[in-house]
Amino acid sequence: MNTIIITTDFSEPAMNAARYAAGLAEAVGISRMVLYHSYYVPVATDVPVVEADLALAHEESLSALETLEQEIHLILEQDSGMIIDLVTNNVPLVTGVKQLAGQQLAGLVVAGTTGKSRLEKFLSGSNTTSLASSCPVPLLIVPKEATFEPVRKVIFACDLKQVSRSTPVGEIGWWLEHLEADLLVLNVALADRRFDPDTIPQQYKIHELLDSFHPEYHYSEGDDIIEEITGFAEEEGAGLVITIPKTYGFFEGLFHRSVSKRLAGKTEVPLLLLKDKDL
Repeated sequence: MNTIIITTDFSEPAMNAARYAAGLAEAVGISRMVLYHSYYVPVATDVPVVEADLALAHEESLSALETLEQEIHLILEQDSGMIIDLVTNNVPLVTGVKQLAGQQLAGLVVAGTTGKSRLEKFLSGSNTTSLASSCPVPLLIVPKEATFEPVRKVIFACDLKQVSRSTPVGEIGWWLEHLEADLLVLNVALADRRFDPDTIPQQYKIHELLDSFHPEYHYSEGDDIIEEITGFAEEEGAGLVITIPKTYGFFEGLFHRSVSKRLAGKTEVPLLLLKDKDL
C-alpha cells in the first residue's frame, strides 16, 4: 500500500484524524497521502447554484487544505519523503471517495468522527454512514481524542458464523507486519443465544486461517457485543480494532440500535474496516 486518502471537513475531529493518519502513514511506510474535501452541499430547491459561489467554495477549500498540509508536514520527519496531494471538488462525499480511490489506487481511506462522543455523531450522519458501509477500500475511523502511538496489539473481532476463505488474511497480516504488532482474535457471543453446533468447526477454521500469526484467541459472551469489544480493547491496551462490517453483526448493529448507549464513554481505539475478499 503506497497511497491513502484522508477525508476532512476541517472540523477539529477531522483535523485530528489527519494528524493521526500522518503518524500512522510514517510508521507503516506509506509514501503518499491525498487530502480530500468535498464542498458539495445538497440543494433542496430548484434555484441553480451560482458558478461564482462554487468558485469561491473551491478556493476556500483549497486554502484550508493547504493549511492542513502545512500542519502535517510539521508532524512528519524532515526526511520522510512523504508526497501530499490536495483534492477538492463539488462531488458528494461517498461518490468522491469512490472516484479518488480508483484514480489514485489508494489502499486506505481515513475519516474522523465529527460528534460529541467517539463514533456517536459520525455514525448518525447519512454521508458518513454510507461511506462506512460502501467505501471500496478499507476505512479507518479515528475517534476524536485518539493520538497516534506505536500499536503493539491489534484486535480482530470476528463472527464465528462467518468464517470463510474470503477473510482478508493477507491484509490482516500486512498490518501486523508493518505495525510490528501482536494479534488478539476476539469472538463475542450474545449471552441469550443458544449453543450453535457449528461453533466448534468454525473455531477450527479460524485457527486454520490465522494460526500463522501466532495470535491469542479470546471467546466471551455478554448482553452487548459493542460493550464487550470496546471493553476488551481497553483492558488489553490495544491500539487498533479490525473487523469486516458486512459480515459481522457487531458493526451492522451500530446502525440499528442506540449508538450513544453503547459508545459514550467507551474506548478511543481506532476502528479499521476491512473488505471481505468476495465483495
